[in-house]
Amino acid sequence: MTIPLPIETERLLLREFEAGDVDAMADVYGDEEVMRHVCIGVLDRERTAVLLEDYRRAQEQHGFSTWAVVEKESGAVVGDAGFGLYAPTGEPELGFTLAAAVWGRGYALEAARACIAAAFAHLPHRRLVAKVEPENERSLKVAERLGMQTVETIDVDGRPHLLLSLERS
Repeated sequence: MTIPLPIETERLLLREFEAGDVDAMADVYGDEEVMRHVCIGVLDRERTAVLLEDYRRAQEQHGFSTWAVVEKESGAVVGDAGFGLYAPTGEPELGFTLAAAVWGRGYALEAARACIAAAFAHLPHRRLVAKVEPENERSLKVAERLGMQTVETIDVDGRPHLLLSLERS
């Protein structure tokens, strides 16, 4: 069971990360404002390259991963979206990280909706989850618009997070 790539929306293309994406993503992952609510924190170029390689391996192992978000109009890699594996349950965990320069354009919602549609079309899981810090208002608004519901508050690396879920309809 694999989510086929690329995933295309009106304005975005989601695809596996390529070696040439490291610099663009190092800019995203190196931005303190962008990474403020992301558990792994700010990354340098070397750690970004390792993470992107981890994403490529996850796609091979699980049939889904975190993918590059490419703005179709410009061809620029503007962030990531996709799924990790939520260890306690083995369910796909939705996540996204976008460059601050593209915040407010609706890309997070557009990419997340496409990820959810692809997961429910190609994976057997009946539920998807996401973890969001309570102070991360932008991500909570996206989750709400996606129809996700809070399940519980969990601890992630010593910081409280809301565990949200979305059930297959």
